[in-house]
Amino acid sequence: MHDSFLLHKIAASLQRICDDNHIAKIKEVVIQVSYNSHMESQDLQEHLMEIIPRLVDNSTIVTVKSAEIEDQTAVIYMLKGDGLETV
Repeated sequence: MHDSFLLHKIAASLQRICDDNHIAKIKEVVIQVSYNSHMESQDLQEHLMEIIPRLVDNSTIVTVKSAEIEDQTAVIYMLKGDGLETV
């Protein structure tokens, strides 16, 4: 899949955003990709479950939308998550 580099960039960005904002689990995420991308929601969710399983699981809603943006570029349009619990 020619989107593999983009998949890794998305996973790294989501992990960094969640770490910076103390998000323990992603409940829902909407990603925009180029019209030329072949990425689908299910493919992205499966990849994220492999790479960042502490943040993404089967209950996470992952939506991929196409937009007129550069190839190999993604926009994290929306992210909802649960925060880390503190003791």
